[in-house]
Amino acid sequence: MLSPPHAAFLEQFKRASGEGAVVELKLRLLADKIPSLQKFAHAQKLECIENEVAQHFGQALSDDEKSTLALCRQLRNKILHCNFSAAREKLDELGAQPHSAGVKQVDLRGLTPSQMVAKAKEAIAGHQGTFDYVSELAATTPGGVFGWLLEVGAAGDLLKAAQAFRDAVTIVDRLASLEEHG
Repeated sequence: MLSPPHAAFLEQFKRASGEGAVVELKLRLLADKIPSLQKFAHAQKLECIENEVAQHFGQALSDDEKSTLALCRQLRNKILHCNFSAAREKLDELGAQPHSAGVKQVDLRGLTPSQMVAKAKEAIAGHQGTFDYVSELAATTPGGVFGWLLEVGAAGDLLKAAQAFRDAVTIVDRLASLEEHG
């Protein structure tokens, strides 16, 4: 049995989501090990923990690192809620330079099977008006979640997000190391 065309992108989504969750866990573990931050370890909003950690470590965190932690939290939320167009914006803010994969969406609603085939052939041939680029559509367009999954997967954005999360974990691990040796 053949895998659906988006199966590889589901794996990328799982990887990015998992790496994003690790950032949260590591921040919560860090807060939990510092007596003055323990009361924040179970805060409802990760932003509260992030702010307290940034305040606690003060000069040990550069402005870029603080920004990275905040943007990674936001990126994680966008990915987990499948708001892929907004996730792409966060990646851009992180300097990951996302780009369109050129995924096209063809509206086949209400067409007969033969009309669907004809329209699909026209779209494949690149005839204007038979398709829209997913990256230019609102995320709430019908079929948008699937189209955007294909778009960010094919563009490598989910892999870039996973790397951004690993970079954020490196920052948190460094802070944890400072706490152990400080």
